[in-house]
Amino acid sequence: MQLISKEEFVSSDFPKLFKKKEFKEALGVLDSQLKKYPGDPLILRYRALTLDKLNRRAEALAAYKKILSQNPGHVPTHLFLGLTYARDGKPDEAAKELRWVVEKSSSEDYRHWAQAQLTRVRLMKKSAIKKVQRRPYLIGKTGVYYDSNPLLIPDDSRLSSRPEKDGVDFPIDLSVGYPVILEKDIRIDALYIGQALLHDNGASQIDFDSQGFALNVKKRAFLGSRAFLFGARYDFRSNWLHSNIFSTVNRFLLSGETSFWKKTKTHVYARLSYSGFKNDGLLPSTTSRDGYRGGLGAVQYFYTAEDFKTYFFVKEEVSFADTRGDNFNRAGSLTRLGIHGPLDPLGPVTFDVSTGFDYGAYPDFSSLSTLDLDERRDLRMDVYTDLTYHWKPELATRVFYRYINSDNDNGFYERDRHIAGVEAVFSI
Repeated sequence: MQLISKEEFVSSDFPKLFKKKEFKEALGVLDSQLKKYPGDPLILRYRALTLDKLNRRAEALAAYKKILSQNPGHVPTHLFLGLTYARDGKPDEAAKELRWVVEKSSSEDYRHWAQAQLTRVRLMKKSAIKKVQRRPYLIGKTGVYYDSNPLLIPDDSRLSSRPEKDGVDFPIDLSVGYPVILEKDIRIDALYIGQALLHDNGASQIDFDSQGFALNVKKRAFLGSRAFLFGARYDFRSNWLHSNIFSTVNRFLLSGETSFWKKTKTHVYARLSYSGFKNDGLLPSTTSRDGYRGGLGAVQYFYTAEDFKTYFFVKEEVSFADTRGDNFNRAGSLTRLGIHGPLDPLGPVTFDVSTGFDYGAYPDFSSLSTLDLDERRDLRMDVYTDLTYHWKPELATRVFYRYINSDNDNGFYERDRHIAGVEAVFSI
């Protein structure tokens, strides 16, 4: 059987017509080539792809199957057949073909492409079970916490005349959203965001609540053969402390995630916010917290199995604060390690364990007290663990414990904090 050469195929009108999305004309060119090269696998494969672009999916599926009947191990055909099945609303068949590519292909590029598409197919299958509709929704959590140091009293008694006091916290977090745009590869949500943290009588002076709104955008796209999920979000919050205005915050967040290796996910982000505080402090040029805060970070997830239920993660971020007051200018970094997974013997239970280290240097810090602090470098370490019982997809109960140690090179700001509680996580 005579086959078309790569040079002849590339120099034909087909690539130009296909690129310009003139698929009907492109199909005509392929049909003419088939008369000269009957049964050529390259022409047949691109003919099936073009039929798919013309939404003639039944013909495209038949064409791919015909190619595989002659060459069962042809990796690109298995991949494109899987993609056509996915677009035809057949997630099980799509997953079978894409899984074949992940397991059998010798090409790393094809394996990565198939793995990314396999993740999309899983999401598509879930949405087919419960079709997402454009309707308002509510996501929230509430509970009761024990807090050993809600007033953040330092260990050094010279820094505060107040005795250390424990307390009980009553948190409420709510987000009410509506998908303004909900399409295959893009989603835009408008949200109301609210938060409140009430304390018992010993710490009621730091009762806190926050009200605001957000606009959240998610866009799925391809860069070459790799699938990416891009995100952009804007938040505005007005924060209140004990019924008095405390601060306003404008926050921007950009993100992107993809899978570079099998059973992994990489998430990168950039954040920037501007905060304005009502009280500038005693000496605004030194003590004002008004200003910009931002950071660049990445989180790498490593999954232990194909079901993506158990994973380890590593997070790293570099951050800064550029404020009106020199005392709050900051350069820092954050490192966090953790693991998440199911505890099947206990039922629909998952666990989380993580630890983090947050370092910050204040190069322009100067003391306004008699302690004569020449410089300030802070290190905060925390350990977190929880157990979550999933009653159903929309309701879970969580018990957790967090230990926080905040320290400073000179020791004056050192303090310990223990937080433990139970919370309900829900969505409507």
